[in-house]
Amino acid sequence: IPQISYASTAPELSDPGRYEFFSRVVPPDSYQAQAMVAVVRALGWSYVSTLASEGNYGESGVEAFVQSSREAGGLCIAQSIKIPREPKPGEFAKVIGRLMETSTARGVVLFANEDDIRRVLQAATVANLSGHFSWVGSDSWGAKMAPVQGLEEAADGAITILPKRASVPG
Repeated sequence: IPQISYASTAPELSDPGRYEFFSRVVPPDSYQAQAMVAVVRALGWSYVSTLASEGNYGESGVEAFVQSSREAGGLCIAQSIKIPREPKPGEFAKVIGRLMETSTARGVVLFANEDDIRRVLQAATVANLSGHFSWVGSDSWGAKMAPVQGLEEAADGAITILPKRASVPG
């Protein structure tokens, strides 16, 4: 059955051997990972951490970012942290604590869902680290206000990726 998706960005869906009748109208996550590497390099960063929601979207996105950064060269990944699918209480404080273990890697590349992004920003605020990290977020953050509402100070200066969108007249 032929399928056309308006929102599926998982890179494995690009495999014509497995998904012969699948097509999409948005680019796969590997493209935004390349764009994120370009942003990080344009900012002159050479040492960053990555943060991913557990699951296909987050883990594949970070994997694509790491691969693109290897190909581009000049970028060191301080650490890659995975947020569990069902985080326990205090999990996000631990995430911030782990990020502080390599505190000179102030740039953090996020491939995470909206709720995880919000909870990371809340944990950074509680730890009095608003402004310490510079976030580069994927399209799950994009132009959405929900992840940052009330946490603007922690998110200040974040750069987020969003595929180009346009309305079709008529």
